[in-house]
Amino acid sequence: MKNQMVRWIGSIALLAGFTLLFSQCEKAEQPGAVDGLSGTAITERGVEAGPVDMCSCLTANFGLQELSDAEEEALLFMREEEKMARDVYLGLNEQWQAPVFANIARSEQRHMDAILCLIKKYELEDPVGENAQGVFQNATLQEMYNNLMAQGAGSLKDALTVGATIEDVDIFDLLQNIDNSAIDNGDILAAFTELTRGSRNHLRGFIRQLDILGETYQVQYISQEEFNYIISSEREKGSAICGACPNGGGQGNSNGKGGGNGTGACDGSGSNGNTGPNNGNSGGNNNGNGNGGGNTGGNGNGNSGGNGGGNSRGN
Repeated sequence: MKNQMVRWIGSIALLAGFTLLFSQCEKAEQPGAVDGLSGTAITERGVEAGPVDMCSCLTANFGLQELSDAEEEALLFMREEEKMARDVYLGLNEQWQAPVFANIARSEQRHMDAILCLIKKYELEDPVGENAQGVFQNATLQEMYNNLMAQGAGSLKDALTVGATIEDVDIFDLLQNIDNSAIDNGDILAAFTELTRGSRNHLRGFIRQLDILGETYQVQYISQEEFNYIISSEREKGSAICGACPNGGGQGNSNGKGGGNGTGACDGSGSNGNTGPNNGNSGGNNNGNGNGGGNTGGNGNGNSGGNGGGNSRGN
């Protein structure tokens, strides 16, 4: 009887241990923030790598390559554009106290950190430096910040529209860079692709909040077709940079340029890298790679088919 009691107590303790373990795992998988008034998750674990993780993955997976003038210009501009987004959201959060702004501002900080990682890697001068909130070197971004802050002060609807506008232009600029033939370094393309994925999720979040208020957003920068596809599709999860070259979860961006660029474990280079113009077709769930685009040596590097997604250049 005593032995039975000991075994029973031991079983209860073991069960309690497993319960605690699984509850901790569930907590670890819970979103770290909500995307606004509805309380829906905006930054799900795996949607975007954290600042340290993304930088580590960029460093580990991509070697140092020669930097073109277009690549330098793009890195410096996107660093400040992500700051502009973060600063606007911080300011609008102070005024409207809507969680969507605080949560996406944290995500924009991660975007800033990813670009800063590359700026340091290529030994460029950071345009952000010690600049305070709302201060920019780029005159166009300074003017845009001023105008958007003024617009967002009108009402919560106006503020949410500002958020959607920022993500609209951010996606547009990132896609322009991804499609630029002078920008072909694997690490830069990987970072821009990851930022585009995040911006699509942010846009979905702002549109959802506008829907709650019974308001609509008129697309201004990306095409209406792309906008419709983004808001009608599911939130994108996973990372194209970190984690043993996963199949990805993002939609392809514009028309692919063929085989993978650069060298590294996850950049889609290799003897089997397809160079055809049809890799990475826009609008589809499996874009960016599809079946075999940019696979290296049969190991599935560079996002091998299946649920594919991510890099628009057919990596």
